[in-house]
Amino acid sequence: MHDINPLARELNKQIRTTTPTMYSLLSDLGKRIYLPKGILSQSAEASVNAHIINATRAVALEDSQLMSINASHEMMSKLSPESIYGYPPILGNTELRKQWQTRLRTQNPLLTEAQISLPIVTSGMTQGFSLLADLFVNAGDTLILSDKCWGNYRIIFRTKTGAVIRAYPFFNSEMCLNIKAFSQRLIENETDKVAILLNFPHNPTGYAITRHEAQQISDAIVLCAENGCNILVMVDDAYAGFWYDADVLQESLFGMLVGCHTNVVTVKIDGATKEEYAWGLRVGFLTFGLPENVMHPIEEKLSGLIRANTSGAAQVSQTLLLEAMNSADYDQQKQRNYETLKARAMKIQQITQDQRYENLWDVYPSHAGYFICLSLKFGNAETVRKVLLNEHGIGTIALNGTELRVAYSCIDLDDIEMVINKIAQVVQLQV
Repeated sequence: MHDINPLARELNKQIRTTTPTMYSLLSDLGKRIYLPKGILSQSAEASVNAHIINATRAVALEDSQLMSINASHEMMSKLSPESIYGYPPILGNTELRKQWQTRLRTQNPLLTEAQISLPIVTSGMTQGFSLLADLFVNAGDTLILSDKCWGNYRIIFRTKTGAVIRAYPFFNSEMCLNIKAFSQRLIENETDKVAILLNFPHNPTGYAITRHEAQQISDAIVLCAENGCNILVMVDDAYAGFWYDADVLQESLFGMLVGCHTNVVTVKIDGATKEEYAWGLRVGFLTFGLPENVMHPIEEKLSGLIRANTSGAAQVSQTLLLEAMNSADYDQQKQRNYETLKARAMKIQQITQDQRYENLWDVYPSHAGYFICLSLKFGNAETVRKVLLNEHGIGTIALNGTELRVAYSCIDLDDIEMVINKIAQVVQLQV
């Protein structure tokens, strides 16, 4: 069995002490699983104490309310009972799957003529990753992943599935994507099977890649495949569409990787969560870079996994999304929300990089998404987070020892400067 995290070990101890029979029934996975004291626990703490600004949540707020698309918000009273309460197909509403595929081709020019599957609906993107882990990853398999990443990757692939993570530094010395380190991980691989997880726009930094960087990633993967390795590439597109810099690739890396080599299977994981301002609907999608005529056995296996897990995503969530996407002014409503977030992104980049703060932190490059990430030059990020929360009512996320993530998606434009000033005040106390 893989090493058990100290948090899991403590939970096991409590269960063994209070309910010995329950402990004896736990599977190996049951003994390994735990809830990390990371973003979720910090966000939960902030939801109680961040009475001024809660910049921990990966949602978009305006005037303290969740952004939404009115087309879906106003839909409930117009829906039929069947479209709300009926059972959906295991792989999702067929019309929604077709609509999402059409949307992918429209928004990603590289996919216009590409051979891709009909997207499969999942209960949020997390279930999508979990299904891929269950289907493709054995204990001991290698997963190549950047050192800065969404913490749930490690829970799903290392703790739950038992993969061995080979991490590489996300940034190089020029604060660009560390293509050399990524390529080196592939060169070092000596197995005949490897999984790769790529995330652009990036959580937690907001980094987005250029077309040249995308081509370098593709070239490194193809080179590994040509050496006989079978490769699963998972492209996390949670923040697709939120590009604020004209110099970065304005579409998914998925399009460049589809069909790049016969030894490479590429899967796009995306969803309504961020792209459609529908966080709580929990509708995600898995799209394989494979022709639809070869997908049947894969869909059958995924159907088995879904059936043994959630049995399918919620009908009403799929209905709301589909009806909203079909509304006449849906794109205009989305564009309005996008412009609001872009204005916040531009302002927070300007303020955090002001020379007043150059001795307090470095700002990781941020071109897209919901977040900006500060690399503190003094003190401990967790200490700063706690002081901000408990003394100033401002919630942020501490990552590693010195990194502080701020979700500007949650901060009204007029409050951004105040939040950054408070962070600066607290960091200065650490000097």
